Amino acid sequence: MRRKLGIIARSLVVAILFVILFSYAMFQGGFVSWFLFYAFLPFLLYMAAVLIYPVHNWKIERNLSKRMAMGSETIDVEVRLKRKVPFPIYYCIIEEHLPESLKKVDEHLDKYKTMDKADQFYEPRKVKKVVFPWFSKTITYRYQLEKVPRGDHKLKALRIKTGDFFGFVKKEHVYHQESKLLVFPYTRPVKMKDRVYSFEQGASPSFKLNEKNTNMVTGVREYMPGDRFAWVDWKTTAKKNEMMTKEFEQEKSVDMMLILNGVYHPEMSELSFEGAVEFTASLMKEFHKTSSPLSFMSLGDERKYFPFHQDHAHQQQMQGHLARIRPVGRIPFAQQLEREKSLIPSGVMLMIVSHHLDKEVQVAISKLAKRSKRVVFFYVRPHGQMSFQDHQAVKQMKSQGVVVNVLNEEQLTKQQFEVNT
Repeated sequence: MRRKLGIIARSLVVAILFVILFSYAMFQGGFVSWFLFYAFLPFLLYMAAVLIYPVHNWKIERNLSKRMAMGSETIDVEVRLKRKVPFPIYYCIIEEHLPESLKKVDEHLDKYKTMDKADQFYEPRKVKKVVFPWFSKTITYRYQLEKVPRGDHKLKALRIKTGDFFGFVKKEHVYHQESKLLVFPYTRPVKMKDRVYSFEQGASPSFKLNEKNTNMVTGVREYMPGDRFAWVDWKTTAKKNEMMTKEFEQEKSVDMMLILNGVYHPEMSELSFEGAVEFTASLMKEFHKTSSPLSFMSLGDERKYFPFHQDHAHQQQMQGHLARIRPVGRIPFAQQLEREKSLIPSGVMLMIVSHHLDKEVQVAISKLAKRSKRVVFFYVRPHGQMSFQDHQAVKQMKSQGVVVNVLNEEQLTKQQFEVNT
């Protein structure tokens, strides 16, 4: 209804202009008045043509240089508009409707230099371009999305505006064209200063067992991406005429579990949560490279659990989850840890990454430490926001046997994480 009223109003403007000029020429008479009328007549006709020219049936294409990227990368976008009739268009304004998730910029490691100032993380991106296509049937517009942040971004709509020379007639149309962009968290190497955990002899870290290939062989299975070449069972491969790999006893057990706090808290820093996600992704990638049996769980509005699998597709699923995760949830993280306590196998090494720490979380972690082989707590917090209670909680957890790592600006701005395990 509103669109129809707009068309009627613009039609009345053109009609009134025509009547005024024609009346002036008729009543005034003379060469000058008729010259003005005929001189302005082409513009009136152009206004009328623009008024009836359809801009809603153009074909819109949006091409992204990448569909999947890493945080802080630059994405090249090409928008192509194709129309059937080469009607002369004086100007055309192309405006991209960017989602709220892209109203941020990822300054790579520099964003952690001022973790307590999360407002610098936001930037009101605007993509707006004026082109002069005239008779061109194809209009091409290119722009860049720089420093894209982590997330699942959806470009959904484009607004097209055009009109006549003087601005009396304006037309616009919104094209709903969806393009998806998945940005994974930036990962970097993780240097572990201590053993993950030791056996009775206390000599070998667990994640090196698979590298040495000293596990007991329990069977064979089909080869999957990520399996080591040394695991191939050549006899079974020759019999079945397809690649088969050895299956070890350790592959069937979960010796380590990683838990990420994905619960929103009013006092949290958004950059602390980003740092927690990036560190989690880096830690998972590091264990995947060493073929270590690591399961992963995120607690928030929705519980997500990923059992240990060595194949590449499973790793992509976990990284995809970390790309999409947002701090939400009405149930406190400590309460969710209590609920999961009975489901976590006893005797595992437990690693917890959190952007928030209070008395309830401390108590929940202390309880988990009593039934786990080892608990390692990674606390992501700006140095300036570390309160006296935080320092006391860290000190008490250490005295209870929990290995605590505080990740602040100093650690998060380095090219490599260095943590104690």
